[in-house]
Amino acid sequence: MSVDRKNWCIVQLGEDYNWWVHEASDDINVDAEMDGILDPKQVDHMSDLLTQLRPYGLSDEIVNNAFISFQIEKETGKQMLRLVEVKNDVLHAKEGVFCLPHTNGDQEGPYLDFLDHITALRVKLLNANFNFKQPLNIEEIEDIVHEEQQERYISGTKMHAFDEIMSILDYVPLGYSFDEDGDEEEDDDVDNELDLSDFDDEIDDSLEIEEEKSW
Repeated sequence: MSVDRKNWCIVQLGEDYNWWVHEASDDINVDAEMDGILDPKQVDHMSDLLTQLRPYGLSDEIVNNAFISFQIEKETGKQMLRLVEVKNDVLHAKEGVFCLPHTNGDQEGPYLDFLDHITALRVKLLNANFNFKQPLNIEEIEDIVHEEQQERYISGTKMHAFDEIMSILDYVPLGYSFDEDGDEEEDDDVDNELDLSDFDDEIDDSLEIEEEKSW
C-alpha cells in the first residue's frame, strides 16, 4: 500500500524579516538564487495588487502555476518552521499560506513566466493611465528590476522574491504618480514580521509555543 507523502520545506526567518528556504524535500526544486518564500502577509499584499491587473488580462492559471503553496506544520527551532505543501489557489489563498516560487532550475520555469506576465500587464496599466510622450515598454521595467538585482549582488545580498514582485507591481516612472494631488505617493511599508500566534491552531498542539515571539 503506497503512502501519500506530502512535500515539505523548512524555512528560516532572516535578519531582513523575510523567510528563506533552509531545506526542502527531494521533489521540491529550490533555485539557489530564488530561495525566498512569501509569507502569508506578503501573499495577501501581492494578491491585492494583482487584482488591479485583471482588467488588462491577468491569467489565474499563470499566477497559480508560479507558486507552490505551503502551510505551517510545526516549529522546528528558533525562528524556523516546517511547512507542508497544500493545494491552493494563490489569488484566493486561505489564511496562513506561504508561497514558494516554482522554478525548474537555472532561473527558468512558471515563476519566470509569471514575472514576464505581470510586467507586460503593468506596462498596459501604466500606458492606459498616463499620457506618456512615448508609450512605456516592457524593457524599461525589466531594466529597473535587473539594476536592483545587480546592486544587491554587488552588496552581497540576494533579492527576495517578494521584493522582486513588488518592484514590478509598484513601478511608476519617475515624475508620475497615481496620487490625486500630483505628489509622489508613498506606499506604507509592508509589515514582514510574522506573528506565529496567528497560526497557533495550525501548529501541533503537543509543541510548547512561546507566549511571546521575537518577530
